[in-house]
Amino acid sequence: MDIINNYYIKINFYFEKIKNLHFIYMKIKIPDWVNIYNYRTMTDEKKNLAVNGNKMYQYEWMKEEVNEFYEAVNLGNNEEIRDEAIGLIRTFQQFQHSKRVVALWKKVRKDVLLVFTTRKIFLDTFTKWHIKKLKKNQAKDVVPEDLERCVF
Repeated sequence: MDIINNYYIKINFYFEKIKNLHFIYMKIKIPDWVNIYNYRTMTDEKKNLAVNGNKMYQYEWMKEEVNEFYEAVNLGNNEEIRDEAIGLIRTFQQFQHSKRVVALWKKVRKDVLLVFTTRKIFLDTFTKWHIKKLKKNQAKDVVPEDLERCVF
């Protein structure tokens, strides 16, 4: 009887875990204008030009980030979706003075908001994302409050 009780407890535990998961990808519809296959166009040279003010490459970078976000949605991995959402927010924050980047952001903002249902989820995701970026010597001066101001 103890074996059955143990299995029952384990099954209930996993059922509760599954029941409480928020399946982000089920709430987000991938727009028709998004390309989630073979979309990568940004090179290090283009990224440098974008960082140095080239509006054309800033927009191209933002487009690539949008495509990455929706690719993650298509794959259905919540952690990856959140990670790509932070990257998308960061790209918008970095290039928010470009009218085309802002226009693109306005198209996807509502979907990004669906990803972060609580501030804790946002901060946890930011922390993981930032650790990865710091290892690559990137995003050194980025703080979560800067990104929050862009989204919320």
